[in-house]
Amino acid sequence: MILYGGDYEHTLEIRSVRHGLALDYRTLDRPELFARVLHRQPFAACEFSLSNYIMMRDRGADWLTAVPVFPARAFRHGTMLVRRDDPISCVADLSGRRVGIADYSMTAGVWARGIMAEDLGLHWSALRWFAPATPRFDPPVSAHVTPVDRDLEDALADGEIDALLAPRSRDLLLPQAARRFRPLLPDWQAAERRWFERTGIYPISHVVVLHQAEAERQAALPVAVVEAYQHAKQRARQRRLASTFLPWGEATWRDTMALFGEDPMPYGLCAANRAVIDRLQDYLMEQELTTRRWTFDELFRPC
Repeated sequence: MILYGGDYEHTLEIRSVRHGLALDYRTLDRPELFARVLHRQPFAACEFSLSNYIMMRDRGADWLTAVPVFPARAFRHGTMLVRRDDPISCVADLSGRRVGIADYSMTAGVWARGIMAEDLGLHWSALRWFAPATPRFDPPVSAHVTPVDRDLEDALADGEIDALLAPRSRDLLLPQAARRFRPLLPDWQAAERRWFERTGIYPISHVVVLHQAEAERQAALPVAVVEAYQHAKQRARQRRLASTFLPWGEATWRDTMALFGEDPMPYGLCAANRAVIDRLQDYLMEQELTTRRWTFDELFRPC
């Protein structure tokens, strides 16, 4: 049975046989992962956007279910980029400005808009949004999203938009001196740490979804998938990946693991994960992307 997901340290040892099911893990880039689910292609399990999963269920996709495995998380205070020479110096300066986003419904955008409104004092309705003309879902009319037909990083560099909400920017892969953009918040890492210390929220980006029919046909599939992900993550923790390759990595590992209670990426419906999903659902509702709150029993299959 094929499980599709990202290429992470904590998924290296998913491939296994569990409860009589041979699980094969295949890595794909995020657009390919999401396309498998959005276009209802074959898969036993597939990593997918958490916000889009809830939105699909809200729009009647009862063929889809999920297990409480969350293979990707990220803080979002550092995702708003502006030009290096732009005098914009704080989030409030974005009011009325043109902001690009790769897809209005993406989980990174839902988190960033929620955090801006709740933590940084700027509501999403005060921004003029620009996004590609082929969205995953139609944005709410109240968001006033204008379609664009060119690369958003080029649009920002040329001054056609004033900021870009970009969790992964090509520009940030360049050497520091060659970069055209900078994070709007200069000390964004400190802001993210304060956010976590105050709220306990480490934003979930992705969840593992299943075809409902496949989960019913193979009753052991949900538990086998969860066990495989748990095993792979535990092996990554035992190897202390990310701590041995970089200078000062071991000290960073110890400090970070202590901050997150020795597991920054818990799986299952523990209290911490319930709080994160509750907060995301608050943001989805407030941003008019879903029509109601979904219970954990509705979203996640028993396993």
